[in-house]
Amino acid sequence: MKAYFSVWNNSFRFSEECTSVKQACDRLGRRLKIADIPGEVSDTALLLLSEPATNQVSHAPTPEHDETGGDYFVRVFFSPDRLRVEVPDVTGCAPEFHVLDPDPDAEHGHGLFLVNALASRWGRFESGRGPGMFFEFRLDR
Repeated sequence: MKAYFSVWNNSFRFSEECTSVKQACDRLGRRLKIADIPGEVSDTALLLLSEPATNQVSHAPTPEHDETGGDYFVRVFFSPDRLRVEVPDVTGCAPEFHVLDPDPDAEHGHGLFLVNALASRWGRFESGRGPGMFFEFRLDR
């Protein structure tokens, strides 16, 4: 297994408010532009970020149960050949993934289906700050 080497990384904190998903995507979009990530990869990364960010907002602990009140982080790692986006789980529990072939008319269930179809690689990760979800794209530069 090849070790992952981060040349440049960023970490951003967002609140559990619904508007934070757009804020997270906007912030990631600016960083991807600065890093000169190709448009198609950038657009796809922004689409895929909305899945774990929305899950963090939807499943955030309430302030009376957690002092952070459901704040969540988005971490972005850039290397010469790869872009990796991580969203640690605010609850501290390892995320469970269920990739289904959703009914096209269903209101929910499309997120992980899209992540699975569009990312080069994705899954769970463990870190000193707890578990979370990541997705990656290979970059052809």
